[in-house]
Amino acid sequence: MLYNGAHNDWVLDTVFSVDSKNLVTVSRDRSMKLMEVATERFIDNITSITPGALKGGLNAVDRHPTENQLLIGGADGVPKTYKMFREQDRKIGDDFNLLKKYPELPGRIFDVSYSKDGKQIVACSSLDGAGYVRVFDTESTNQVADLADLQSSVYCVAFSPDGQWVVSGDYLGNVCLHEAATGKLKSRFIPVDLQTAAVAN
Repeated sequence: MLYNGAHNDWVLDTVFSVDSKNLVTVSRDRSMKLMEVATERFIDNITSITPGALKGGLNAVDRHPTENQLLIGGADGVPKTYKMFREQDRKIGDDFNLLKKYPELPGRIFDVSYSKDGKQIVACSSLDGAGYVRVFDTESTNQVADLADLQSSVYCVAFSPDGQWVVSGDYLGNVCLHEAATGKLKSRFIPVDLQTAAVAN
């Protein structure tokens, strides 16, 4: 168990550093913070702390598979990558740890994920009951695929271990499997039939 009192709103996602000695947290308070696991000590605000620099809360964070680089998403709909550890002294108005911004998705981003080889990212967002899932190249930040035939808001997303597929979960309870390279829908299913489960209980 680790106590983190640095945030002033809900913490919505966490990820460890490569060596598991540090923990990164993102929150509705619009910040991403770095903690030392062994001492529970707050180390740094990874994102800018300047008022208005971040447009809304942060919902999701993932770490590059082999490097201490962080992928985040939140209320502004823009996936971003950050260095985990600061290499410059903090100044008012800085956002020195920011590495890249990716093309904006409609609405709020609810989940982000790296592919196992770190060459692609995927992000999902929702707006007015519609869901969006897009795959991007990490080097160029260009969009690779826009996933088709989504039926409702999407709240979670991940790559298959081989990077060939993107799996997403939506508000209706669907799990969707898409080709990562093309965005084409391969299958859609509901893993648990809630009505049948309720009758059985």
